[in-house]
Amino acid sequence: MRLCFYLWAFVLLSAVNANSLLELLQERSENDCKTIMDLFIILDSSGSVGVPAFEQAKSALVDLVSQLHIGPKKVQVWVINYGSVVETPIAFHNMPMADFTKERLIQQIRGIRYMNGACTATGDALQEARRICDKSCRSHREGVSRVALVFTDGYSNCGSPVGVESSSLLAITKASVFAVGIGSGVNTAELNTIATDKKYVIHVDNYVNLIAAMNNITIYTCGIPAFVIPNVKVETSAPMNTFRYYQVDTTELLRQSRNHQGGFIEISANVHLGKVDVYTSTTESNPGPGTGQRVAFQTRGGELYYMEYIEEDTPRLYFSFYGLQQENEYDFTVQWLDLQGGIIG
Repeated sequence: MRLCFYLWAFVLLSAVNANSLLELLQERSENDCKTIMDLFIILDSSGSVGVPAFEQAKSALVDLVSQLHIGPKKVQVWVINYGSVVETPIAFHNMPMADFTKERLIQQIRGIRYMNGACTATGDALQEARRICDKSCRSHREGVSRVALVFTDGYSNCGSPVGVESSSLLAITKASVFAVGIGSGVNTAELNTIATDKKYVIHVDNYVNLIAAMNNITIYTCGIPAFVIPNVKVETSAPMNTFRYYQVDTTELLRQSRNHQGGFIEISANVHLGKVDVYTSTTESNPGPGTGQRVAFQTRGGELYYMEYIEEDTPRLYFSFYGLQQENEYDFTVQWLDLQGGIIG
């Protein structure tokens, strides 16, 4: 079966400017976070943080994971703790599957030690996330979001450059990096360098306010779409009344076309169980009713398909599957076609 989507980009604004966005997400029950995600929590443990603030940060992380569906086929979590050196006190790939429960994860978070690091090596922590994800993140065939959530109170002043490591994390593992700056001494320019996009930046005044902001941060994180690799079949599912969000980076594909005229996205898909709606957009990363275009499929030789022309200056294509029945299982494959119909990538 063939189906092609126009995909959508959900604009993650700052916490101050995102009230309407949060209301929209909450209407979609995303605050219950049923997403499938490999999540890297990168926690600043440098000397400037201090013990009381570090304990507040851990309390905020407990609140974060309390809102997630934790488990081998749901959200998998790694916690990277760093100052001048980097530790990984919580690693999903090193734990027996039966032990990786929400209760066990919360217990481990409460036990993370404060390192009191002599400097702030955020780049090294991002590098460690890339190394782990490259070996242990789930396959792109599972349609899993990969997210690195960085919490820091200041400047990176030792170790690898944050910009280089954040870019490498995205390029090599397709993990989106989200930056949360805490306190008045945060370097906003560095937060923008850490984050995959400026819209993936949040700033809170202090660690006490971090706890209050954690629900919003969870909603933002759960809305980050999974990257889809062209010509790689994704096989997954969406529970009833739940969105699954995806994105395709068209920058490299458009470069390969070399015609300066854009091309077409085509996605072949099969719904094996249940029923789904599909929404697409080129401007919203979490498309749905009122914010995206609902796909009207056509048939061709007994197959379903949808094809869309993509202009050259379109950096991302976003789409969503929305589960309509109790159980909904499907697969899809993205293909990029040039104007003559030839497959690229």
